[in-house]
Parts: sequence; C-alpha cells; structure tokens
Amino acid sequence: MFRSTSQNKLTTQIVSQVRSAILNGRLKPGHRLPSEKEMLLQFGVSKHTLREALRALESMGFVEIRQGAGGGPVVSEVDMDNTRDMIASFLYFKKVSVRDLCEVRKLFEPYLARSAAKRFTPEDVAVLKASHEAYARSLDRKKPDIREEVDFHVRLARASGNPVMVLILDFVNSLLTDIKGHLKPGPEFSDQVVAAHQKVLDAIVAGDGQAAAEAMYLHACEVEKGLMELKDQYDENRKTATSPTGNGDSTMKQRKRSRQP
Repeated sequence: MFRSTSQNKLTTQIVSQVRSAILNGRLKPGHRLPSEKEMLLQFGVSKHTLREALRALESMGFVEIRQGAGGGPVVSEVDMDNTRDMIASFLYFKKVSVRDLCEVRKLFEPYLARSAAKRFTPEDVAVLKASHEAYARSLDRKKPDIREEVDFHVRLARASGNPVMVLILDFVNSLLTDIKGHLKPGPEFSDQVVAAHQKVLDAIVAGDGQAAAEAMYLHACEVEKGLMELKDQYDENRKTATSPTGNGDSTMKQRKRSRQP
C-alpha cells in the first residue's frame, strides 16, 4: 500500500502518504492500518520515525491509536473540532481581525437568512426560536451566554446542508465567541443582538427572504461596529497602562516621592 520514503523529511512523507490513502478512499473510517512491522518494511524507516508520524496523524484527526490487545492505528473521520483547531492554528499567525471575520459573515449570513425564509419547516423555526429565547433568558439573568448567542448563527449555517459553508461559519463564529469572551461586551451590545435576532427570526417566520437578508446584514454590521469600538478601547487602555506617562507609571513615581525624606 505504501512506498519507501527518502531520508528527507521522513515523518512528513509518511503523513502525506497515509493522508492521501484516506482521502482517495483506499482507507476508510474504521479500517486498520497495516501492523507496525509491515509499515516499517513498507516505509523503510525506524520505529521512532513511524510512531512520530502516527502521532501527527492522530493529532490531525485522521487516525485513532487504540491501546490494548488488537489495538493500533485505526482510520477516523475528521471531525469539526479537529478541523477548526487546525485552521485556527494556521490563521493565528495571519493576525485575523474582527473586521476580517465580520466581512465573511456579511457575505454568507444574509444568504443563509434569505434561504431559511424560503425553506425552513416549522420544526426548523422552532429550533431557531429556542436558541434565540435561550440567549434572551440568559440576559434576563444578567449572565449573557455568548455561546447561545452564536448558536443562532451556527444553526442557520447547519440548516443549509452545505458542509463547506458549515465549516467556514462554524470557524468564524467560534473565533468571534472567543473575542467576545475576551472583550466582554456590555448589556447594550447584548440587547442590540437580541433585537437583531428577533428581526431575522420574524422575517424567516413570515417567509420574507429579502427582509431576512437585510436584517442579517444590518446585524453583522452592528456587531462589527460594536466589537471594533470595544477592541479600540481595549487597545487604548493597554497602551495607557504601559505608557511611561500612563497612570501606572505616575502611581509608581508618587510612591517613590512619598518615601523620600
């Protein structure tokens, strides 16, 4: 099944071959990889190199290394969490901004809202409504549940049945959840979100795709504006705190002066 590898980047080559075999359908979820002895012969590498490659494949979600009798590497189906983590690791070094994420939402989510207004069943509407109401109740308790807020958008994406769109928006909304948790928007921001979700929901229930798309686009713009303002304020506060003329430095100077005779 596999061919021997050259001495350059052995681990990477093993990962590439196994990954290709999975993506080409020669290995399917649930299939066991050949025994360690067989793979050592096929790849022509040391145990250390082979095991390092298998650990890399496991971290990528392509295989599960089972323990005990009859254990060993078994092909897995890559799940959303692993995929999102890998994309996040890549984009971490690209300095993705709030504006970048909101731009994606403005492109995709009005389409999702319009589509939902046309084809949502009463059951779909009930699920979306339940998500909306759960977030509203968390505000009533003065404990905004950011994940419930984002779940409203995630459910719209999943209802599309488009796995590419689901992946993109799951990732985008996951990052926005982290950003909101960091910036901690206030009650005014949360109330604005609830009102916006209600408008989108009402348009979907009414079957008005144009109104649903417009309400969603406006919502994405409002969220972008609110988060950008919070981010600017956060950065300004940090700059002031670390500035030589900031309050922190002034306080230290005052303490030094107070200790002088």
